[in-house]
Amino acid sequence: MHFGLYLLRQERISGPQFIQAVSHQLQTRPQIGALAIETRRLSMRDLFKILSMQSTANKSFGQVAVELGVLSSDDVRDLLAIQLERTTPLGEVLVELGAISPQAYQREMRAFRVGMAEGANPAHNVAFLEIEAIEAAFANYELIA
Repeated sequence: MHFGLYLLRQERISGPQFIQAVSHQLQTRPQIGALAIETRRLSMRDLFKILSMQSTANKSFGQVAVELGVLSSDDVRDLLAIQLERTTPLGEVLVELGAISPQAYQREMRAFRVGMAEGANPAHNVAFLEIEAIEAAFANYELIA
């Protein structure tokens, strides 16, 4: 996500392209419940119990699973790590969607990493993330959609 925000700030992608890529990334990543079944941490019965309870509560899958005692906090962390490993990086999604070329992706990724190495830590530097750019991306997307 930070790389996508960097591209947005550098005007290498548009707000709608950013939103489309993030949406695509979220829709195609593996679901925690499916990963829990695959790794044999949950039974189908437990999965349906979690999903049923989650539909009435405003809580994440992991929170409900831990509350029900069918997964531990460590299990949830492991499943989230697996999910992250299997999620297509945002830059690759942007290439797949045609928002940037593979060459531009490589060039911008190098520049992004140099900036990170020089201390532009997006987790601590609000200017690096340009919150206004995110808000503008959503506003532009809503106008177009």
